[in-house]
Amino acid sequence: MNSIPAQEIHRRGMSAVDELLRQGPVQVLENQRARYVVLSTEDYERLTAGPSAWDWLERPSRATRDKPVIDTDLSAERDAWDETT
Repeated sequence: MNSIPAQEIHRRGMSAVDELLRQGPVQVLENQRARYVVLSTEDYERLTAGPSAWDWLERPSRATRDKPVIDTDLSAERDAWDETT
């Protein structure tokens, strides 16, 4: 990822960022630390085209086991550990 100091943007304007954006996303540095990331419109649209994290969280569970079955399986697994030690 390309990077540019914020002072350079203040000095040269957005043309400095435009030059770097042709090669991909650009990190803007303030006090030698990454502070922002600038994306082209195309990169941003590509990133936001798919499902968001909220979409994944709102999906119904595909669990095939309920809590009592999981608890039983865990208990049996822990008992097996105790037997080997």
